[in-house]
Amino acid sequence: MNGLSFIRRRCNLSQGQLAEKLGVTRQAINLWENRREPLPEARKEQLSRFFGLEPELFDEINQEQKDALLHRPCFMYRDDDGHDHFLFRENPLRPVGFLLSEKTGQPFTQDEQMVLDRRELEEMLDVLREAVFPKDRSRWTAWDSNVAMNRMRCILGGMTDALEAIQKHPKDRKMDCFYLMMQVELALALALGGIEKDDLPRQTEDDQPGLDTEHIISLAEEFQSWLRKRAEEVDSFLAK
Repeated sequence: MNGLSFIRRRCNLSQGQLAEKLGVTRQAINLWENRREPLPEARKEQLSRFFGLEPELFDEINQEQKDALLHRPCFMYRDDDGHDHFLFRENPLRPVGFLLSEKTGQPFTQDEQMVLDRRELEEMLDVLREAVFPKDRSRWTAWDSNVAMNRMRCILGGMTDALEAIQKHPKDRKMDCFYLMMQVELALALALGGIEKDDLPRQTEDDQPGLDTEHIISLAEEFQSWLRKRAEEVDSFLAK
């Protein structure tokens, strides 16, 4: 499969549009895609900079490379002529916060949502790192670091064990298991004050079974009750 042709079509560009952006003729694009003329190295570099992809991907690609391209996010843009197209690289003049769909009120495309979800996940991982090693560690000892790491290892270890166990369940039951984990996590966040009840997912009678808001609130109340009981026990012990 010709990589240039696949990438161009993936990005919703005609041969003429791409030719204009590269400063070549449409016939040149056609010749390169149909392998009647070899793609010059200088053009590969130009294509690489334009699309944000490795130069070798504009030659012949195999199924593995095609699958990898399908999983790489694109960014939607509207050019000066009003044509919507995509690029694999982020336009520095139009960051993710300035997506076409935000201007038009349309839902995010799958590619745009993938980018936003990945960034949110990276932010969550940064929060986890800071939870283990706070920015201000001027008074931290090696013991403090060891305790924090072990605490985080136990928390994440339990989550990892649960996720691995979910994979052993029948395919049609896996989503229920994921919903159960999500309900416990939301209940903990609610109990500890990380979120409010208004932040929980809204449900109507027409919603598919999944996250049960009432169950989440009930679990959160149980967690809060346990925390109050523990606080009373500690206070009682210290008062002796």
